[in-house]
Amino acid sequence: MIYESELRKVIQAQTYVDVKNLRGTDDSPLPKGSHSWKEYWEKEANKKFSVCSCKDCKNPATDGAHVKKVKGTDHRWFIVPLCHKCNTGNNDTFCVLKEDLVPVNK
Repeated sequence: MIYESELRKVIQAQTYVDVKNLRGTDDSPLPKGSHSWKEYWEKEANKKFSVCSCKDCKNPATDGAHVKKVKGTDHRWFIVPLCHKCNTGNNDTFCVLKEDLVPVNK
């Protein structure tokens, strides 16, 4: 059982980063040995898809979404688990859990 003070520590430890969806990536080649972006993310992150990584969204994650950070000098593409609504309907900057970002081009 997690006590309230421990839960607060877990929530406070979560770090979010601003990202934007990348468009036109549907035909991006999958890394060798992967059959989907979801499979690639699960293998690289060493965990299973659960909820959408978008801050304040509680929908189940369904898509391995291509995103990029909007601040800083890191111009890599990342895969992150998002629900279909957040993946297809979000053209603006949004926040995702930093720990859920898996680089595509390392």
